[in-house]
Amino acid sequence: MRLPFIMDEYPYSDYQFTLTDGGDGTLNLTKTPFIMNDNANHFWKYNEDKILKQLEQYIASTYSQHYVDRTGGGTEQTLDKIKHNRREGFCAGNVTKYIDRYDTKGTPRADLFKVLHYTILLINHLNLVEQK
Repeated sequence: MRLPFIMDEYPYSDYQFTLTDGGDGTLNLTKTPFIMNDNANHFWKYNEDKILKQLEQYIASTYSQHYVDRTGGGTEQTLDKIKHNRREGFCAGNVTKYIDRYDTKGTPRADLFKVLHYTILLINHLNLVEQK
């Protein structure tokens, strides 16, 4: 028997889906909010929890750096100024650029955080395209 489509199409959803036997020959699909484990049960084997927190801090810091155009009190970032149909290439190009140079220019850790940040922006762009 094939599980409902939502199980296949949204594996990284904000929800956890559980399929249970209803006892009367039916199957019940339960949707509950997904809560990321905070390592209480040693879920994170390779310090991913700490790295994700560092990534979150890095991304938050970009909102106060040169990435933001404060002209006239604005909060517009470079990505906001790029036409929607060119954003995918901009983000993918930056992922390639920063992964290619991560150990030769600048700080390797900072470049890897930039790779992750642009990857997140690329995923966000993909989500927006899929919603249309």
